[in-house]
Amino acid sequence: MAFSTSVSLFLLISAICCWGSVAGDLRGDLKDFVALVPRRRIGFLAARYYIFDPKFRQAVEFIRSDEFLKNWQQVRAAPDFVNIINYLSDHVSGYDITTLVDSLPTRLRAYQLSRTVPVELMLRRDLNTFLRDTLQSLPRARIYSLMAQKVRQGGEFAKLYKALRDKEFKDLVQRARHAGKLQAPIRKFEQKSINVDELLQILFEIISWGP
Repeated sequence: MAFSTSVSLFLLISAICCWGSVAGDLRGDLKDFVALVPRRRIGFLAARYYIFDPKFRQAVEFIRSDEFLKNWQQVRAAPDFVNIINYLSDHVSGYDITTLVDSLPTRLRAYQLSRTVPVELMLRRDLNTFLRDTLQSLPRARIYSLMAQKVRQGGEFAKLYKALRDKEFKDLVQRARHAGKLQAPIRKFEQKSINVDELLQILFEIISWGP
């Protein structure tokens, strides 16, 4: 329940909420999942955490900086990261993975925290509250049900989900995580309270929620 876990979860959910804007056959499917995310409540929780947790605040301010863009460009140019994008692109036709990935920094930087927070959330000062409340806010059973429905229907989402669950994808991610050219930008993220390992752990946990 570290500070960086909460930051990682916030970043991941923010990225997920960007999926609804992608083009292609997956747009409708991804918008269905985005609709299940209680974005208003999570936005309130993030705003409260921004007020009380200096490391969370440091991470958000880093994302909004030019230094973040420079660091992201290093990640984006690394061959092992490119391999992940190519893998997903090869498994999903009609889904512009490259454009989505390249748009993430801009979308994350543009994310606006709520200017108001309900009183009951402001009174919760436990630094573990954000992670616990956010995880509890996600409707896991409904997400599983929707994933199972989409997989049964086939189509582009089923192809994407199969690719994400495949061992080859996890191997590519782990190879990129330990690639020499990515160690410097990863260290920079960690210096700014963004724990890449925890972000990946949360990503694969959410992927595992499906059938």
